[in-house]
Amino acid sequence: MASTQAVQAMACHVGGRSRLLSFRRGSMAGSSLGRAAVRSDAGVDAFARGVGEITAQEGQRGRGRGGGRGGGRGGRGGRGRGGRGGRGGRFRLRQSSDGKSHLGTTLRYQDNKPFPDSPPSTSPAYPDTLTSPLDDDAPGGLVDDAPIKFLPLGGLGEIGMNCALVGTENRYVLLDAGLMFPDHEELGIQKVLPDVSFLARWRDKVEAVLITHGHEDHIGALPWVIPALDPNTPVYAGLFTMQLIQRRMKEFNLWGDGSRFKVIDMGERFAAGPFEMEAVRVTHSIPDCCGLIFRCAAGTVVHTGDWKIDENPVDGLNFDREQFERVGKEGVTLMMSDSTNVLSPGRTISESLIRDSMVQKVLGHNGRIITTQFASNIHRLYGVKAAADASGRKIAFVGMSLNTYLEAAKKAGIHPIDPDELVPAEEIENVNPNELIIVTTGSQGEDRAQLAQAAFGGSRLLTLQPDDLLLYSAKMIPGNEKRVMRMMNAIAARGPQIAMKREDGLHSSGHAYRDELEEILKMLNPEHFLPVHGEYAFLKEHELLARECGVSHSTVIGNGQMLGVTPLRNGRSHGTLGNLHLLGEARLQTMFNDGGKGSGTSEDLAIEERMRIATEGIVVVDLEVFDNPPQMTENDADADADAERPPGPRGRGGGNMTARARVTSRSMWTDEGRMLAKIRDAAERSVEALESGARLSAVERTCASAVRFEARSYSGKRPDVIVVAHRGQGSPSDRARLDNAMSTAGGGVPGDDRGGGMVGASGTKYRPRQARRDTAPRNVRPLRGPGSARGDGGGGARHMRRDTEYQ
Repeated sequence: MASTQAVQAMACHVGGRSRLLSFRRGSMAGSSLGRAAVRSDAGVDAFARGVGEITAQEGQRGRGRGGGRGGGRGGRGGRGRGGRGGRGGRFRLRQSSDGKSHLGTTLRYQDNKPFPDSPPSTSPAYPDTLTSPLDDDAPGGLVDDAPIKFLPLGGLGEIGMNCALVGTENRYVLLDAGLMFPDHEELGIQKVLPDVSFLARWRDKVEAVLITHGHEDHIGALPWVIPALDPNTPVYAGLFTMQLIQRRMKEFNLWGDGSRFKVIDMGERFAAGPFEMEAVRVTHSIPDCCGLIFRCAAGTVVHTGDWKIDENPVDGLNFDREQFERVGKEGVTLMMSDSTNVLSPGRTISESLIRDSMVQKVLGHNGRIITTQFASNIHRLYGVKAAADASGRKIAFVGMSLNTYLEAAKKAGIHPIDPDELVPAEEIENVNPNELIIVTTGSQGEDRAQLAQAAFGGSRLLTLQPDDLLLYSAKMIPGNEKRVMRMMNAIAARGPQIAMKREDGLHSSGHAYRDELEEILKMLNPEHFLPVHGEYAFLKEHELLARECGVSHSTVIGNGQMLGVTPLRNGRSHGTLGNLHLLGEARLQTMFNDGGKGSGTSEDLAIEERMRIATEGIVVVDLEVFDNPPQMTENDADADADAERPPGPRGRGGGNMTARARVTSRSMWTDEGRMLAKIRDAAERSVEALESGARLSAVERTCASAVRFEARSYSGKRPDVIVVAHRGQGSPSDRARLDNAMSTAGGGVPGDDRGGGMVGASGTKYRPRQARRDTAPRNVRPLRGPGSARGDGGGGARHMRRDTEYQ
């Protein structure tokens, strides 16, 4: 069908802000879907500005003449006073990539990754805890291959990185593309990503991308997923979510003309790949969140997305019970549901109650109010606005991400606060404390967040005062407790009062509690149930809850396991492997990003090495080695005269090497330098057993082994060792001294007992040379994993250098 270019937009001012009444632009998705609501980004921008598209110049100006309210008052960069989050300003988008440079090696691992979409010839060797119940009494006419398939690439057995393939007839759509934040063992890592190389290998099977909402664990991996897919693969999301996606894609230079990014409406149907899709509005801790209904000839699949049932949402957009009840009556072949809070009894608190609690706290305090929250929780800002209106206070944002989400909400017409009315962050110290509410980032104690910096006196925008009241309107994410409490202790030491008790009623979860999960299970009454989005223990408990609600066919799988679903026939199983069965397992690799352009596997980013250096330390040795001529007696000379032996290169075969070393270390106890002196001596002595002219790679391996052995003996640590060996030229006096040392090192004239052995370049006296000994320590861990470069002190890649001395 030819694309339509009609744009219908209507806005009215209600309470000082524009509300979206009607908007539609784009192409109809599928000839059979006359009511498809697929809109291009041009229409989104047209609404956001009221007329036409936003140009880069318009976006960086404030409002009105002179670049906004700050236009004649020292605005930064020509952006007016709102340039850093004040009134009317729009932020300059930071380019993080040229569209490819951020990918690193994430797309290079496509070999040996078969697609697990056909049933195995024998029973799969999976643990019993992962196998599905089979119906051995199935009647005739059994189905060999499951018509509905589900392959999770992330999000099962973990919190975050939600990403999965849903398919039928060997055609698939990608459901979400999220990232996961690292734990304490992944030092220096900022993002954990699904295996985009698997998607790149099988890009021909993926026909669309569907996004349920705008949290990072659902859209954060898109800058790596989009390059892995076909350039024409469409991406579907709601209006607010698409604003967040647009900003992210432009940051990584992946937006293009925006034609592949399609905005969908709640409740309307559209075609995506092999499915007829329908988005169902659900309530969550971020606006514009939806569940998805997948319809195909084989049956109906329902994915709830992240959800809770808010009976009285602050934005008036209710959980769509009617739509879920209707699809439940139609019949649901497979249901997948959020398992995050399955262990929490009862029901979640409505956001309207949080708003009322916030108003009471603000009205009861004389002094400045500081509130911290998750930046994406636009609903929480309704409470901030209500409290500000009730107390006659102004609002200021301190934290870039807050402005990013509010800007997206404004473009979508759902902003509770007008960005033009915010007090600029630079001016909060000039406002009467009794007339101000500050909203800030840093609820999880992040080091670079404004609240954490203010707690330790490091913020240039926010200085804590003894009469401040801090409203902690968030929850401590598991794993962040220690960091958050350290921040709270620092804040308390500066004097502000802190409200963060459960009784204060300042936070509500965005994920359904057990009673809500039970309600939706009974409402949909699916034939089959698969719990998703949660730790493995949560998934198992959710499966048990489904069985208590009367769902006979349910199972739990892990990331990479392909689940086949065969619909019931007359209430009976009719699949050869049962209704739920594992078709195979994909070979997936977790990818990582270090916050810059470093992206790849754990080996590529040396994650294990980072942790080992942090715990065991590192020793660096600069080793200058000298080749010495052989020392021969008269008998040796006569024997050599009789033997026809071609001389080796650089005097090899008879002389001994000497060396002088410089040693340093990091992240290690050195016993006031005594251990380093021992290591230096061991490094210099390690080359005595090598013949002159030995390759530098052999010198480095020998020295590294000796250094490890000495460090382990002295401190009990197994540090990483880096040895950089190079041949020294030396002055004539140095050569004479080294030659003299060699003559007393045990390899000179037999019977010569002059000595106390060799004196090294550092002045260390060595005992006379003995027979060659094995100084290599046992059970030393390699620098990387099996098959990759080893920590042999040679930097791991010296064998690739052109210098023949390293061959």
